[in-house]
Amino acid sequence: MLKKRSQSERSAETQGLIMQATLDCILQKGIRETSTVDVAKQAGVSRGALLHHYPTKESLMHAALEKVLSEEISLVQQIAAEVNEGTADLDTFLQAMWDHFAGDLFKIALEYLTTARTDEAIRDVLTPLAAHYNESMEQIWEQLTAEAENASESRVALTATLCMMRGMAAQGIWRDDPKLFQDVLQFWRKSLANTGLLPVKRSN
Repeated sequence: MLKKRSQSERSAETQGLIMQATLDCILQKGIRETSTVDVAKQAGVSRGALLHHYPTKESLMHAALEKVLSEEISLVQQIAAEVNEGTADLDTFLQAMWDHFAGDLFKIALEYLTTARTDEAIRDVLTPLAAHYNESMEQIWEQLTAEAENASESRVALTATLCMMRGMAAQGIWRDDPKLFQDVLQFWRKSLANTGLLPVKRSN
């Protein structure tokens, strides 16, 4: 006999469906064009059920933003664990980060970034979460470059790397050229090697 689910379990399942539907709608339509009606339909729940958990569109969008950034932080923490275990290096980090920036999760985050420019409420939610994300990134980067010849420029190099990847990801919206982006990533790797932040790979 199947165990009957508790109210809290059913509630968590409904919230999960709503969150995934919200992210799907944002990816398809953007934040401004997404309505609670759209999300309820996408999630397969009644609008009343959605409003029970998220009374306003604003609260729904804020919760979705928290989910996006928490997933980004989880990705960073996963890479950090691999670095600590010795199974990941700076090359692995660069490729993993580009895989992330080239994916749907960053496209959703980009939607929030552009909305935050004119929406103070979104900006207020985004700022502390983004600061946490940046701190996590800096900790990993410092760990990866601690023994580099030019570790003093580590933070600047990280910022330049993230700006480059965000720029490529934005270009990817209208330019479908994955080989070019991989070539750019390889070019950037060589640039980091030339500054002493990344060991130069030599052929045998």
